Amino acid sequence: MIKLLIFICSLALPALGVAQDTTTIYLVRHAEKVDTSRTSDLTEAGKERARSFAKLLENSSLTHVYSTPFVRTKNTAAPTAAMHKIQIEEYDADKAKGFADKLRTLSGTILVVGHSNTIPELVNLLTGEKFDDLDERVYDKVYIVEFVDQVYSSLKIIHTDPRTPIR
Repeated sequence: MIKLLIFICSLALPALGVAQDTTTIYLVRHAEKVDTSRTSDLTEAGKERARSFAKLLENSSLTHVYSTPFVRTKNTAAPTAAMHKIQIEEYDADKAKGFADKLRTLSGTILVVGHSNTIPELVNLLTGEKFDDLDERVYDKVYIVEFVDQVYSSLKIIHTDPRTPIR
């Protein structure tokens, strides 16, 4: 009888709307850059794209903004961080596995800004997929990875405007 009661209660829990811990991670490459130096800033088009990322996330309850320590990645993250009054946290792209493990433990909505090679690597680590590095001309791709109760749930890819010539 007790086993039957436990079984019935376990079936009822999902119907009661037991809260699930959802994490949504937006991963983007930095916006258009002036040159390839570590201190390279964004072009005017890049500054506009950085604002478009902020607009994309304006109605979200952003909990974290992460960027590599490059000027172009920080400046891509800055409009979103300012909009949500959140400090940009730096991460080491050379320690992608550890960073991906950390991201899985967080809750809420997170923006991660990286590079043409590091963002696909993080997406691969988070999802088990196999994406290649982004073409150097691609700046518009946004990977959206969702976890429910720290378990990978879904991946969606969207694009911001203006679209870049290579998909």
